This record gives sequence, structure tokens and C-alpha cells, in this order.
Amino acid sequence: MDVEPPTGDDLNRMLVSMKQDVLRRAAAEPPARRRPWARRHLGLTLSLVALLGIGGAGGALALVLPSPFQAAPAASPTPTSSPTPEPGASVSATPVFPTEPPAQPAEPRPAFDVDCDALGDRIGVASLVSDVGTVDLDAPVLRPLGAAYRQAGVLRCYFGPGGEFSTGTTLEITVSPAGDRGREWISGLRQSGLADLGVGDVSAVACDDSSACRASVVVGPWWFEGTSQPSGGVEAPPTPEVIRPVLDALAAELRSTPVPTVWDAPASSWDDTECSDLAIGGEVSRLLTGGVPVERSDLFEWVPETGIWSTQPSVEGCQWLTAPDAALESETGIQGVSVIWAPGAGWAVPDEGDGASPVDVAGADEAWASCIEGEGMSCSVHLRVDDTWVEVQGGFGVTRENQHLLIPMAEAVLAAQAAGSGQG
Repeated sequence: MDVEPPTGDDLNRMLVSMKQDVLRRAAAEPPARRRPWARRHLGLTLSLVALLGIGGAGGALALVLPSPFQAAPAASPTPTSSPTPEPGASVSATPVFPTEPPAQPAEPRPAFDVDCDALGDRIGVASLVSDVGTVDLDAPVLRPLGAAYRQAGVLRCYFGPGGEFSTGTTLEITVSPAGDRGREWISGLRQSGLADLGVGDVSAVACDDSSACRASVVVGPWWFEGTSQPSGGVEAPPTPEVIRPVLDALAAELRSTPVPTVWDAPASSWDDTECSDLAIGGEVSRLLTGGVPVERSDLFEWVPETGIWSTQPSVEGCQWLTAPDAALESETGIQGVSVIWAPGAGWAVPDEGDGASPVDVAGADEAWASCIEGEGMSCSVHLRVDDTWVEVQGGFGVTRENQHLLIPMAEAVLAAQAAGSGQG
């Protein structure tokens, strides 16, 4: 039997009844909370998977998806009625959601941001280092090298014998969120003949019979290096078998740790500056040694060229020192000067909160002078220029009384760099 659709008053009564029924269900069953982070994190995750190129999609997603997204339960469907559009109103078929880029951290931190003491306990460092003590490599104050490591998201931990007269093995660990670059580096090490440590996804190890054992390991998106060496007259140097359990435990920790958003340092005119661009030897000789010749050398020539050190931190440094046979001829008592700069690290320049005092240096956005007293005296002028931290440090013989000589030296550095980069 045909039934005529309701019209007029019957239609209005039916619509009112339907609306009341929907409102009663809504009051009894609150809607699920919206998750505004889900869309942002899914986009970031897929970008990381594409960037890191990790294995299959299933394993990659399990590695980098944030835990809130993994734990979110599936929402139960809630019946709703489709609103009737008013005459003349247009309905958009595809909703538009605002997109937000990943938030820049307020200050760079290591991507694997853990306390070194706690990490040492978790990976069993005490089995390798007796009477273990942890050394803060950025103490007593952060320096440009430490700032450059942080900007690259690198964690550095150093473990050594804790007692004043203790002897034993030491262990230094660096962890970087640069797995792809680490794979390239380790591939070169293996082709050069280094052995496989058998840790992580790929690894290489080299042990010197008389000094140190160095290992480089990649696990997922992480690249870490471990250097162990004897200290204080230890007779037996470390071997791959000795360091493997600790580094294997670190690989297990990293395998279950996703990589967070890493600091994006601003571009700077100092990005490509090298020591050869700073032709300031004559100024050093004139200002600090009264004309005594100086010799320039690489400030980091003593640093072992490990993979993370060679590829991750953006930092340069050089020094000008008096020749050994003319060291006593200095009229100022300062035997030379070193300059180190970390492009993009203007955020880290010490100020009055770090015990520094403001000074005027031509060409700098800000300048601060500080001295640190420990076993000796260390005085520097710290410059913030074009988002870069430039430290001009006096050599042996600098004191609070003669540190003002570093100011014209700093001005000479800035003038030479500006001329070399086309700004002068």
C-alpha cells in the first residue's frame, strides 16, 4: 500500500521529534575528544620515514610514531543526522584544516636527551669502568664546541675512574640522530679493512694494542660512537670483546627511541668561514706580542677524526702562538690567541647571567668579556654576530688586568671575516 510522505504540520512535527531524539542521545553520550596533534604528527612521521629511508613501512612506523598516536583507540561511530542546508547556502565538499610546521625547540638539546649518569647505569658502564665517575664535557660553562654539538642534536657522555687517584679504563660515548650519514661513514671504514663489531645494524671497530678501542655503530636512525682507552697505567688495553656488551646495551636503548625534532640552526655568513680567511697574524703580532712573529695552527688538530666529529658539529677554530724560541720576548705576557666560532649558535653567547661583563666591540651585535679561574686563568671575549658565537680567547699569560687587549684583537677578527665574506 502506497504511503504519502508527510507534508505541512505533519512534516514539522516529525522534524521536531527527530531533533529532540538526537539531542537526548548527545546529552547521554558525550562526543569523543578531538586530537589536533594526530594530523600534525602523522605528517611529521611520514616525512621522517621518507627522509631516513628505514626498511619497510611497518618497521619504520613502529620506530618513529609517537606513543600517543600508537595508543589511541579506534573511535566508535556515533549516529548523527545530516543537517539540512538552508536555501542559498553553499556546502564545501572537502574540509580545510590549518597545517602547522613542527615547533622549533626553544633551545637545542641532544636528540637522545638523557642524563649521562642514568645512561651509564642502564648500559652497564660499571662493567667496563671501575669506580665509575661521569664528567660533564660542557662544564664549568658551555663553549662554542659544546653549542655546535647540541645544535647537531649530539649527546656526549664521558665515563672515567671516579676517585682522585683511581686508575682504570675510560669510555666516551657520542650519540647522533644521523643514521644515514653513519651508514655511509661505516661503509667506508669497512671497505678500508676495519672489522665488524657485531652491534646494531652496521658497525666497525678498530683497537690499537697500545692505546684505544674505537667503534662506530648505526641502529635505525641513530649513529653512535664509543671510544675506550686505558687510564693511569692500566696494563691491558680494551678489546672488542670487552666493549661490545656496553655498546650492545646502548644499541638496544636507541632501537626503541624515536628521533624528535632537531634544532634547525639559522644560516650565517660564518657558515663557510675558515682559518685561512682570517689573515690576522700581523695584528696578533702587533697587539699581543709587540712584533714577535706568531705561527697559526688548527685549534682542533688534536681531536681524533671520528665520524660524528668530522661530519656533525659545525665549528671551526684556529690559534696564533709565538714561536717557542721567542716566547719570552712578548711585551704583554700573552703568548698568543685562539679564535673559535660556531655558526648559528648566537643563542648560547654567555652574558651577565654567566658572570660575563658587556664590552664594546666594533662589528659585533653584542660582546661580553669573561674570565674563568681554575687550575689556571682563562679569559675570553665572546661575540654574537650574524647569529654566530665567536670566542676570542687569550693564550698563556692572559689575566683580568690585560684581557682588554683581546678587544682590538676581536675587532680585527670581525673585520677580516667581513672582508672575506664580502660584507666589508
